[in-house]
Amino acid sequence: MFRIVSIVSAILSLALFPLLLLNSGFYVQSYGVAADAGADFLGRRASPMFLGLAVLLWMGRGTGAGAARDAICYGMAAMWAGIAATGIYEFSVGTAQPMIVAAAALELVLAIGFLIGRRR
Repeated sequence: MFRIVSIVSAILSLALFPLLLLNSGFYVQSYGVAADAGADFLGRRASPMFLGLAVLLWMGRGTGAGAARDAICYGMAAMWAGIAATGIYEFSVGTAQPMIVAAAALELVLAIGFLIGRRR
């Protein structure tokens, strides 16, 4: 399970890297939020983090049970759950459109997958 969720997260993170780097406005607008210079700036600044996560997850996909796998799993579960929580919050206050709920559902599945994958 850890290997699968690591690969899926690595691919998703790798896809987000160029999208945020080159067209962060499109990404922001896909959730029904107006894109502005600040959103573009933050998207470009955040894009290398997703590249780093993609590398970490791809290279660590074969990590056996132990402290390194626990660190990856807990860190990724916290990240994906946190991203999901912010999306759900922004939808609940009316900032984002329903598309964010679909993204949050995928993010929660990934968070749970890392928690389950930690043990297997």
